Amino acid sequence: MIDRFSRALAVLSGFAIFLMAGLVVSEIVLRNLFSISLTFVWEVSVYLHMAAIFLGSAWTLRTGGHIRVTLLQSVFPRAFEWFATLIGLAISTYMTNALVLLAWSYWRTGRTSGSTTDIALIYPAGFMAFGAVLLTVQIALRLVHLALGSEPEIDNMRDGDRAPIMD
Repeated sequence: MIDRFSRALAVLSGFAIFLMAGLVVSEIVLRNLFSISLTFVWEVSVYLHMAAIFLGSAWTLRTGGHIRVTLLQSVFPRAFEWFATLIGLAISTYMTNALVLLAWSYWRTGRTSGSTTDIALIYPAGFMAFGAVLLTVQIALRLVHLALGSEPEIDNMRDGDRAPIMD
């Protein structure tokens, strides 16, 4: 269930990136052809980018897309997986706690961006916190997979081969 939810958020992350690109292209076209500027585009694009990063992080972890140090992994493969996952869980838990508290404070105070668009900061902070929570859950589930002896990552490539960048 968590894998399906992580994948759905990864799709949402892709949509956020697509929307961000569409907004920037629209701004460029409108500015160059009609001398019209959409004042909200750059601020909203930053928020969409942050949301995309955090919403896609759990699925990226589950499919083995995060950057790794393979030198130590080749020497002590099983111990390295446990060590890296425990360190990742500690860091992710700390980050998640900080982001949830930040989002909570934005919601409680009603703080806004203070720009011309005056966007309520609970929205970008909420997406970041939500993505961080799911990443922490996915890392905890990675520990469960390691304890059960099952593969901690799934292969979502159609032909079964890993992408060349992952080698």
